[in-house]
Amino acid sequence: MKVRVMLFAMLRQRAGIESLELDLPEGATAADALAALGRQDGLADLIGRLPLRVAVNREYVPESTALAPGDELAVIPPVSGGGGPPVRVTRGALSPDRVLAGVASPRAGATVLFMGTTRDVEFLDYEAYSEMAEDRIAVILARCRELHGLEGVAAEHRVGTVPIGEPSVLVAASAPHRAEAFAGAREAIDRIKEEVPIWKTEAGEPASVGELHHLRPDSEAEPGGRSLSHLDALGEARMVDVSEKAVSERRARAEATVQMAPETARAVARGDSLKGDVLGTARIAAIQAAKQTAELIPLAHQLPLTHVEVDFGIDQDGGRIEIHTAARTADRTGVEMEAMTAAAIAALTIYDMTKGIERGIEIGGLRLLEKSGGKADWRREDRAADAGGETAAESEAG
Repeated sequence: MKVRVMLFAMLRQRAGIESLELDLPEGATAADALAALGRQDGLADLIGRLPLRVAVNREYVPESTALAPGDELAVIPPVSGGGGPPVRVTRGALSPDRVLAGVASPRAGATVLFMGTTRDVEFLDYEAYSEMAEDRIAVILARCRELHGLEGVAAEHRVGTVPIGEPSVLVAASAPHRAEAFAGAREAIDRIKEEVPIWKTEAGEPASVGELHHLRPDSEAEPGGRSLSHLDALGEARMVDVSEKAVSERRARAEATVQMAPETARAVARGDSLKGDVLGTARIAAIQAAKQTAELIPLAHQLPLTHVEVDFGIDQDGGRIEIHTAARTADRTGVEMEAMTAAAIAALTIYDMTKGIERGIEIGGLRLLEKSGGKADWRREDRAADAGGETAAESEAG
């Protein structure tokens, strides 16, 4: 049987053609088609190492799906960047006025317009599986509208060459209040960038595999719509490849609490627990645990820690021990897990050292307090994230 295969982004560039026809045996699956595609000139290495997804007749399917004669099989590389609701994927210039008109409502007190523009390079080239892209954007917008209680939501994405200073994507959202409008617009653009089959290259350069995000089935998206980075394109667990990231100083702080009877807390403070120095032992255990995080957390990276700090605060009358940990490294990924692992193991060690006095001790409040270094800093007391390099305009009635 014959099956038409459509190629995109780096696959099309490597093969030098947009589509080809495969002659497959009856009963062949999408996986068989990929194997046959891997035997084509120039495609073997990409087919073998890229986290590809496949769509048959414009629907995402598992690779085990059986093919039928005349099927259209789209091979989807990882997505980079960037129905019901108004959606356009077009080679023409985008129109903010048209997108805003698509979300206008007398019940909307706030309207947010997100505009992503080309910057720092002469131009960007966008390529899309347009029919599927529009369908996928429509699904994303519909879900954002329902989740955030939007009055309207619309999007346009440009393909082809987009010169510097011109918009490549527009998203508009309207709602009775500004919080919902901002949240809906932000989730929509985040998910469009992560999930829609649109690829970007800079100033005509070949698409870079290392810079691309992974496209995953919608059922595997987080509640907030962001990618789960430890899942591959098929939803299977993987270690994130950080080889392309820059080395920088990374820091993180975490905390946990141990709640016990006041008498137990006083015994810990006096240092006369049956097993000896509770907090001294917990401090050593926490430092050791931070250094062994990659052995405890399956997909964590092995990091050369440059510093681990563990401090305790005891409220004897309240029967509460507060644990504060900090970790630091100079590497390509963060030390959040090391700081949190240290806090968790310190708490468990305190329990082990005092359970002979009291069995009803409770451990809680394990959480990250802050992280710095890498792409962005984060602090629990200030969760507002910087949109960075893209603009949003708000108009609110009343």
